[in-house]
Amino acid sequence: MVAKKIYRNFDARITPDLYGRMNDLDMELEEVLTLASVIQAEAANTKDMKMVASVFFNRLNNPDEYPLLQSDPTTNYVEEIIMPNVEFKSEAMFKAYDTYQGAGLPPGPICNPGLDAINAVLYPAETDYYYFCSNLETGEFYYAETLDEHNQNLVEAGLM
Repeated sequence: MVAKKIYRNFDARITPDLYGRMNDLDMELEEVLTLASVIQAEAANTKDMKMVASVFFNRLNNPDEYPLLQSDPTTNYVEEIIMPNVEFKSEAMFKAYDTYQGAGLPPGPICNPGLDAINAVLYPAETDYYYFCSNLETGEFYYAETLDEHNQNLVEAGLM
């Protein structure tokens, strides 16, 4: 009964237009939900979700230079959710979900993304950014095209 209610709610929100946009982007629903889950864990507002989505798409579209998404929430997911709750430890699974170790998207979502994060995947900002960070106290995001700019942003954000 509960599962049916969850499915009906999901089905009502993921409209034919959104499925059409997934087709336009040549993305499967699971890929959209996986990327949206990482974005949901990274950004708290719609604007930053679209910007973060842009960074991730830029990396995914340039895998030779940027094979890793390098998203902290995926590392946290491995350490806080997977490791303490699996009976049989699997380094391959840990690496696959940790985007500092595994290339591309994790094998599945790391949380339940909201519609804003899903829309950010389907309609990301258009940028040339390959890096982002945020000030953990203020929540302000910083975006960069180059590693040098990113390193400067890390200092500005109080992360170094």
